[in-house]
Amino acid sequence: MSSHSLNNVHAKPKPAVIRTTNKGVLTALGAFLIWGSFPFYFKQLGEYNAIEIIGHRIVWTFVCLTIVLVIGKRWQWVTTLKNNPHLIWITFVSGLIIACNWLTYVWAVNANQVLEASLGYFISPLVGIMLSLVFLKERLRPLQWIAVAFALSSVLIQVVMLGKLPIVSLVLALSFSVYGVMQRRTPLQALDALFLETALLLPLCIWWFLQADVASANIEFWWSSEIWFLMLAGPITLVPLLLFNKSTKMVAYSILSFMNYLTPTMIFCLAVFYYHEPFDTKRLMIFGLIWIGLALFSIDLWQNRPSKVLKQLQKKQKNGEL
Repeated sequence: MSSHSLNNVHAKPKPAVIRTTNKGVLTALGAFLIWGSFPFYFKQLGEYNAIEIIGHRIVWTFVCLTIVLVIGKRWQWVTTLKNNPHLIWITFVSGLIIACNWLTYVWAVNANQVLEASLGYFISPLVGIMLSLVFLKERLRPLQWIAVAFALSSVLIQVVMLGKLPIVSLVLALSFSVYGVMQRRTPLQALDALFLETALLLPLCIWWFLQADVASANIEFWWSSEIWFLMLAGPITLVPLLLFNKSTKMVAYSILSFMNYLTPTMIFCLAVFYYHEPFDTKRLMIFGLIWIGLALFSIDLWQNRPSKVLKQLQKKQKNGEL
């Protein structure tokens, strides 16, 4: 959050400007490539129950994060929780939401609905705009309104042409966007929040493992060689998050936002060209509307990038307009 001047509480906060470096771009690229490659990994776990996979993802992400926090001595969040105990319940809810997102994604991949998953993440930025309007009381600019209209049109066309709501896409987009809004309103850092989320969900996972009729219900399974591939869910979740968090300090927000489209684009290409999921004229029209909306959203984002806004503020200050 931008801080206000102590001398003038009504002064407009200056947008933070981050200089983009080649190292930062490569770091961000690494994160998006890993996220975009997730279908390869989860397809290999098709023999397991989707809930079982997510249970392991939570368990092993928690283990990996514990190691990171201990090595990095990241315990500032403990003080934050002591001062704001209500954050525990908020974090628990956000944990349930991101777990729902993970579960839907894994189910979609193993149910041969990778294309629907990609559509969900293409829609997500536009759903995020609508949620910002409702929950954060942000005012939308004209191009943002038009972009949202294209997104809504694509959903309506899918209902009319295909006779069904894109349930998977909407659940992924809504859960990811709601989670994003909640993260914007919490003082916890992303890694600390994810650690707390997985810690709070851990008892639920253990309970589910104990009562479910799955391989993980047997204690012998946890000591077998078969579990190693499931254990990879932890580092596979954590590594791109670490890379992305690092890149936010080295890549301008506007560029990082454009790079965000790499992940759903990769998932889309995998669905169509590698897994050969059906992609007819109707689906092309649906995706086309989303892509137009995202193009308008990107133009608006570029026109209102922090560096440009900062220059405009400096010009107004120089001319005595502020």
